[in-house]
Amino acid sequence: MVELQKEESQELRIRDETFDFKDIPAGSLVYGIHPYPAMFHFMVVRRLLLEFSKEGDIVLDPFMGSGVCAVECLVNGRNFVGYDINPLALLIAKVRTTPIEQKEILNNLVEILDKSKHRESVEIPDFPNIEYWFSEKSIIGLSKLKRTIFELKDKRLKDFFKVAFSETVRRVSKTDHNEFKLLRKKDKKERDVFSVFKEISLRNSGLLFSFYEKFKPKDVKLSFECRNILEGIPLEDGSVDLVITSPPYGDSKTTVAYGQFSRLSLNWLGIQEDVDKRSLGSNKRDLSYLPSKILYELADKISKADDKRAKEILFFYNDLFSSIEIIARKVKRGGFVCFVVGNRRVKGVELETDRISVDFFSHFGFKHIKTIIRKISNKRMPLQNSPSNVKGGKDLTMRYEYIVILRKII
Repeated sequence: MVELQKEESQELRIRDETFDFKDIPAGSLVYGIHPYPAMFHFMVVRRLLLEFSKEGDIVLDPFMGSGVCAVECLVNGRNFVGYDINPLALLIAKVRTTPIEQKEILNNLVEILDKSKHRESVEIPDFPNIEYWFSEKSIIGLSKLKRTIFELKDKRLKDFFKVAFSETVRRVSKTDHNEFKLLRKKDKKERDVFSVFKEISLRNSGLLFSFYEKFKPKDVKLSFECRNILEGIPLEDGSVDLVITSPPYGDSKTTVAYGQFSRLSLNWLGIQEDVDKRSLGSNKRDLSYLPSKILYELADKISKADDKRAKEILFFYNDLFSSIEIIARKVKRGGFVCFVVGNRRVKGVELETDRISVDFFSHFGFKHIKTIIRKISNKRMPLQNSPSNVKGGKDLTMRYEYIVILRKII
């Protein structure tokens, strides 16, 4: 059965340039509120929503990231359930899906800045290497700002300004804020905390207001939770009409370091969370048999060059299979899954995650409809990685995304 599915999946791969959206940045509109790594392109999500669901349906995104699918469900009349292990991602998603009057934001911004600047004493947070990443002036300014924001009573406004604060942390730190991993930038020009915060808050306010002026929110239910789906998700089996999601493309060490991207912001927000240690493939538990012949063929090729890396890859796919098993149970018969993956290279071998995913879903009663191949042109991802974990050993990361579309038939 697996061999037949492999042949079918190869025939059903379709290169579709209309899914590239190369002239529309993924960070356009409300999605420009706070950068986030490897963000879903909202036009891809919108198109899949409209094609594979109808108004009132329940849409699940178990790797929801910064809430692109949630926003699209809100303005297109779909109910949404989302999970992610990163608390910062959920905070960004809440802000992007919460329209607030611009005047209300601006009035509070003036008060926050005035109150923060005139604070005489402040509590400095205690987390590792704070003085390595921030100047003394930035530490004092951020501490004053944080205290004022946390005193806000209105949760909508508090969350809005927390997100602006998070991006301010990145901008005024000594890191290269255009990188996902924590890298100290030499001779980075110091910027004033309050000026940066004001600039970001004004921009975010405008993005939020203009988006919801154009795209009116529908009367739907949105549900977010910070949760590792490998521990199970509190959804009734057979209740979901459509899954649109993009799981991690591989382990965080050699692909996208979501945890490193978020660490300084989470430290300043007082949230202790090591995202990378909870991501797929991080738990080196016993490996089970995985129903994908192509996976073992590829792992065998890699093991000839590096047996340790081959085992790490199998740990990742072991977790991916477990997550697919959980997701599959939640989809109703006749429901669809749009599984967006990237095929990374390790030791010069391309890991065909799209075909491996087809094998995994087929094991749980799904039929492969087609796989759409789109060129990644507007997604914030590193152009190179170090798949060998050896200094200087670089390889190209994903240039294409594969939108694997399946339907539950059993």
